[in-house]
Amino acid sequence: MTFSFSLSASLGLVSLAVLLVVLWRSTLRQGPLPPGPPRLPLVGNLLDIPKISPWVAYRDLSRKYGKILSLAAFGQTLIIVDDTDIAVELLEKRSLNYSSRPESHMVALVGWDWNFGFFPYGPQWRRYRRAFWQQFDTGAVAKHDPHVRRGAAMLLSRLLQDKPEPSEDIRYTLGAIVIGMTYGIQVAEKDDKYVALVEEGSATAEYLLPGTSILEFLPVLARLPTWVPGTSFLRTLERCRETVRQLRLVPWNDTKQDRLEVAYDANNIAAEMREALSQLTVESAAEEEAVALDVTASIYSAAAETTFATLCGFFLAMSLYPDVQRKAQAELDTVVGPGRLPELKDLDQLPYVNAVVKEALRWHHPAPLGIPHVSSHDDEYSGYFIPKGSVVLVNIWSILHDSKAYPQPDDFVPERFLNDGKLNTAVRDPSTVAFGFGRRICPGRHLAENMLFTYISCVLHTYNITPPLDEHGQPIHIRPRGKSGLVSYLEDVRCTVKPRSASAEALICTFAAELQQQNRAYQ
Repeated sequence: MTFSFSLSASLGLVSLAVLLVVLWRSTLRQGPLPPGPPRLPLVGNLLDIPKISPWVAYRDLSRKYGKILSLAAFGQTLIIVDDTDIAVELLEKRSLNYSSRPESHMVALVGWDWNFGFFPYGPQWRRYRRAFWQQFDTGAVAKHDPHVRRGAAMLLSRLLQDKPEPSEDIRYTLGAIVIGMTYGIQVAEKDDKYVALVEEGSATAEYLLPGTSILEFLPVLARLPTWVPGTSFLRTLERCRETVRQLRLVPWNDTKQDRLEVAYDANNIAAEMREALSQLTVESAAEEEAVALDVTASIYSAAAETTFATLCGFFLAMSLYPDVQRKAQAELDTVVGPGRLPELKDLDQLPYVNAVVKEALRWHHPAPLGIPHVSSHDDEYSGYFIPKGSVVLVNIWSILHDSKAYPQPDDFVPERFLNDGKLNTAVRDPSTVAFGFGRRICPGRHLAENMLFTYISCVLHTYNITPPLDEHGQPIHIRPRGKSGLVSYLEDVRCTVKPRSASAEALICTFAAELQQQNRAYQ
């Protein structure tokens, strides 16, 4: 019995020792969270999470605490990454752990939970992504060139109206082209209901910026009756959900049920998807139609807004940096000549214009913090512990305004991407950061780059962009300021837009007339 007791005691001591070693190693493996501001009792860093221009505030915190930092509130850990190498290490090299999205109460409350960009990583996301990618991979994106060219004609024609701010024309044009490309709807010249749906639905994205709403941390507040004093925000969210619901359903149903009151172009993504559905069984078709409806709505809602924000930045930059404009126009005059407009085939022969496009994407990025990732499992980076469920944000704006990578980052300097008249591959291309990382990289990036090049080159070839004038005829210097939101728009893009010459104006009119004739052929 003594032997048995001794053996049992020994085994117990060994087991306890092993358990202590495991716990000790686990503690070592976890390590501390990345550094960050001191946390208050109960609320943690809630008061440190910025609501206005958070990318600037996070940049300032990174300068104090390091290129990877953490904040925590109500049990939720927020990891801010302000370095390309760290972003690549986590989101690309460890993509299996960082490819999902955090569960966002605001995404559902605003009504965007059908958009696969917010889906968690898994089979459903892969299914939707595959359907989207089939329309925009490098082999398929060229089929959208006619729509992109029509957009150029529409934008150039609308700019002839000489309004004090080009943003209205840019937004309407991009909305119209994306609607045509996605659903085949040829929108009205003004006050079109489908364009209005894009604009109204996209405006709801301001509520999706991570960490800026108390509902993210205390979702139980969303269950309060709307008659309770102080809950007007819940009524606002109800209106948002209805707007987003219409954005998702109205264009699909109108084209499916032939309820259009406007012209229709059969060459569109929704029609192509419906043709594929017609080859399936009734049960399979019903299931696949739900995917097609959501994917087309994702295209419709996202493609116009990010390009719009970048183009507005381009117009403002040209008004502030006339030397850049002149250099780009000189290159276009030499390579393209006065008799036609630039096309995608000219891209390789226009290095300076290419550099202008890259600088526009860097100077005012439309999604300064991207879309948040989430860690699916506990992880460790450089001695820091990243808990499972941590929300990971990459400060894209700060990376693209890093003075070490881009000297004088607040200035618009396309020359930073050139060396001896050619694109300098030694300088980081903004597109490697701007479109995200890893498995969640933007699947529409090739279309976005084609649109930016086409519209920027065509505008530079035909228009002069100068600062707006005050009541005394003196130039007004507009300081670029971005609004807070998941997509950041510039607050003020006033500028004067005039044709470069009578021949440039004639070229615009000829180009528009040719494409109008093509439009009639589609109808």
